Amino acid sequence: MSHRGLIVRLFKSWPAAMAITCAILAGCETAGSVDTVPATGVVTLDGKPIAGVSMTLVPQEGVKGRGGYAVTGEDGSYSFQVDPETQGVPAGYYRVLLQKYAMPDGSPIPQGASAADAGMINVLPPVYSNPEESQVWVTFPSADGQGIPIDLKSRPR
Repeated sequence: MSHRGLIVRLFKSWPAAMAITCAILAGCETAGSVDTVPATGVVTLDGKPIAGVSMTLVPQEGVKGRGGYAVTGEDGSYSFQVDPETQGVPAGYYRVLLQKYAMPDGSPIPQGASAADAGMINVLPPVYSNPEESQVWVTFPSADGQGIPIDLKSRPR
């Protein structure tokens, strides 16, 4: 099988894509090599909690270690982790990438279906998932020790 064929097969499902993204963010460091701080909050879309949003933290200059990942719960809450065993992220400033996949009609992707084969779409505005354009930034830990709210807009400026 060619490299191109292997890449196409790997990206047939969004979980594989997320795993590869996390592996790239992980680099060569081990999970225990950096201290972490809690990284929680709630994501809303036009003021209403939104479930099932995949979130990736991209560390900015000066942040030790790697980014983190999270998926919002039914109430829009999130809790970042650097790997399945380590909650929280290294302290610092991050760009946040967000995406929510659904069927073309907006319904959830059927359980067990490959997201790519199901014809998934990202229902959030594309700017939120663009690593060069996303204007969602967070600093963990928060100044007040509370979770950080992230309010997305259906029509960002």
